[in-house]
Amino acid sequence: MWETFTPPGQGPAPHTHTRETEIFRVIKGLYRFECGGEIFDAPPGTVVVLPPHVQHAWRNISDEPGQMFGTVIPGGCEQLFIDIEALQADTPEKIAVIEARLGIMNEMTRALGLGARV
Repeated sequence: MWETFTPPGQGPAPHTHTRETEIFRVIKGLYRFECGGEIFDAPPGTVVVLPPHVQHAWRNISDEPGQMFGTVIPGGCEQLFIDIEALQADTPEKIAVIEARLGIMNEMTRALGLGARV
């Protein structure tokens, strides 16, 4: 579980988890989610479930910093953040290697030919 604070206009690039379901509860701000070709807005109080194997992204579309509470099941995705820090992964390419190892696919992992190791 984690809490995310998102500046206006920001959010992750489209990506796909091959192992986890992500669940977010919007606390503050207005978020726009994209999941499997569907686009919808999520005001405070909204709970969003993003299943594995479906490309998704989200962005804070409000004029104020946004806040969400998130959880991932099953656990293990937190290793991404641990490894980014421990390995000092400071470029998109270095982060993509970690993402691919953890089954997270996106434009960079595909561009580098890194397949998800499920």
